[in-house]
Parts: sequence; structure tokens; C-alpha cells
Amino acid sequence: MKLRIRGNSIRLRVTKTELATIADTGKVGDVVRFSSDQSLRYGIEVRPTGAVTATFAGDALLVTLPKARLDLWLRPNEVSVEGSQPIGGGKVLQIVLEKDGAQARPGGEDDSVA
Repeated sequence: MKLRIRGNSIRLRVTKTELATIADTGKVGDVVRFSSDQSLRYGIEVRPTGAVTATFAGDALLVTLPKARLDLWLRPNEVSVEGSQPIGGGKVLQIVLEKDGAQARPGGEDDSVA
């Protein structure tokens, strides 16, 4: 799984295998280790209902996905799932879950390295 954070946006790109794991178990996760005692955990978890949301607590970023949205995302033609949540001050956090290797990208985001 690839994590991209840019401004007030989070993008998680999952492989076919990871998407299959989400469909089978309802969750998938990964970790970035900065040292032996510092890490950032991140993942996706399916919930029965609700909206696409993101929370950050301790050392973990968790994106939740309602089951109905997962079912749509599993379709071959569905590249991504998008959501947004208010973060105060009239601002929103944009959340995108995307199939890795997908041809089209919502918003035309540039993945080039500066």
C-alpha cells in the first residue's frame, strides 16, 4: 500500500492483493519505521455503514470505508473511492482510496518526484 499526504489530502493506493485482503478480512495495513521505537502505522478498515473518514491517533492513521462503497470499488471499472471530512475553519480533508496501476487518476494528481 502506498501512502501519499499532500496538504489536506490523503491518498492510499492498494495493490490487487491488498484489495482482495480488504474484501476478505475487512482491513489492511502497513507501517513505516523511523527507528526501533518510532513508526507510523496506516491502514484501511471496512465498517458496516457511515462515510469515508480518516482518523489519526497516537502513531496510526486509519481510513474507514463503508461496506457499500467497498462493494462498488471492487467492480473492475471503479478506480477509486473518494471522500472528504470537515476539519474546522471551513477546511476539509480530502481522502482518496485508489487501485494501484489504475489508468486514470481522479484530480489528475502528478506522482512525479520534484
